[in-house]
Amino acid sequence: MTDQDRLHTALLNLGGRVPDAMLAEARLRLADTGTVSVPHPESTVELAFTFTVSQPGKRAFSGQAPPLVDLIGRAGLMEGPDQVAVRTVADLPGAVALWRSWRIAPDWAAHVIPPAAVYVLETTGAPATAAATVMRALAAAGITAPLVEVYVTGEKLPPYQAAARNSSALLWADRDAAPLRVARVFDVVDDAGARFDDGHERLSGEDLARVVAYLDAGAPVLATTSRTIDVVRPDRGEVVPMTYRTDGRWLWPESVAYYTREYGLAPQPEFTEHIRSRGPLLPVTDPADEHRALAVLFQSHAVVAVP
Repeated sequence: MTDQDRLHTALLNLGGRVPDAMLAEARLRLADTGTVSVPHPESTVELAFTFTVSQPGKRAFSGQAPPLVDLIGRAGLMEGPDQVAVRTVADLPGAVALWRSWRIAPDWAAHVIPPAAVYVLETTGAPATAAATVMRALAAAGITAPLVEVYVTGEKLPPYQAAARNSSALLWADRDAAPLRVARVFDVVDDAGARFDDGHERLSGEDLARVVAYLDAGAPVLATTSRTIDVVRPDRGEVVPMTYRTDGRWLWPESVAYYTREYGLAPQPEFTEHIRSRGPLLPVTDPADEHRALAVLFQSHAVVAVP
């Protein structure tokens, strides 16, 4: 890690703790000169900012706003500054993913700190340079003291940036944005209940072991302790797990792995073929993959296009 990178990390830890304009100025100076005097918070009291996916006061959803959304490829649902940020990041070497959240100050400070867009960028490149590039593009679009939080892949985010990313719109990622597919568990679900067809494919041997290992290695994105009845052996009771996992392409409940492990019942054919096509490789995901999977589960679709 270079001295510039260390200073960038120090500034990252000041997000939300020093005035926005002061932090923006320090980040630009660091990118331009390679060094900066790290500002010190004037108070030990940290503002309890909250974050939301949509701009307060603007109707973007048919009901209550979901905790996060996936807007990759949906430029028509983005504000102008978001579109500027996406175009800028798409040309940045090493850029991995870009999120945007809205920061809201606590009630007692809201009259002096209005809601503001916070951009969180993951990169494998130089974080200080990336931050300054996006900040300058946003400033040219009319944003005063742009809030651009850049971290390097593999780094643990400070609480402020993590909270912003966890309640955000994913705007861009460096990969194919094909819709995730949700694996079904049963062949038939009707008034009589859920069940597998008599001719459902059964796995065995090495094929079974490989498929189960793949299913178990998916990244958990929505954990739950809830269990459901085993439809093959109802006498077992509520033993079937329901946590959702993903590999970035598919999304499945752990019940898929349960029935495969216990009875050799293969996942749905297309999903099984996908797993086999991976050979010995197990799922590897990142925050953008996991965000997209959660967005599917929360059914987060914006319904009002930006004028």
